[in-house]
Amino acid sequence: MHMAAFSLEPDCQNCVAFCCVALAFDKGKHFAFDKKAGSACHHLAENHLCNIHEKLDTNGFSGCVRYNCFGAGQRVAGETFGGKSWRDHPELADKMFEAFSLVEKLHGLISMLEAAKQLNLPPHHERVRQAHQDELEALSIQQEDLHKISTANLRAKVESFLAGLREDISQTALRS
Repeated sequence: MHMAAFSLEPDCQNCVAFCCVALAFDKGKHFAFDKKAGSACHHLAENHLCNIHEKLDTNGFSGCVRYNCFGAGQRVAGETFGGKSWRDHPELADKMFEAFSLVEKLHGLISMLEAAKQLNLPPHHERVRQAHQDELEALSIQQEDLHKISTANLRAKVESFLAGLREDISQTALRS
């Protein structure tokens, strides 16, 4: 069984605040104001940390509290861009934000497969689940390799597998 060399847990201390810049949000129940993708949130400090982090909920930013990048931020910051920041290298900002979006999707798929592992799957399903997870974890996220990754195709494969599990689990439950 392959163990990922990266974590699916967010580590904001080793990120460069991709979620506070790359993502857009709309004023509403979960965000106190509108923000365009690619523009820094006004609460973002120079050190890439949030000035209101301890009070996000009470300041109208429950969406930030709920958000999970599944460790994509620190992985892209460290592995893809060698610790560089979009602030120090604005010429890389768009590439960094695109990489973050792609890796966030990959890590989301891996997270779903990790959750499926908790279902105590029959051996044949577990082998397929692990094969899908191994495939995703083995993908290179180096800058020169990102264009080779089709998250739409990968998502379709994972969702098809998970839908099949749902069918099998439903059939098993009906026979019980």
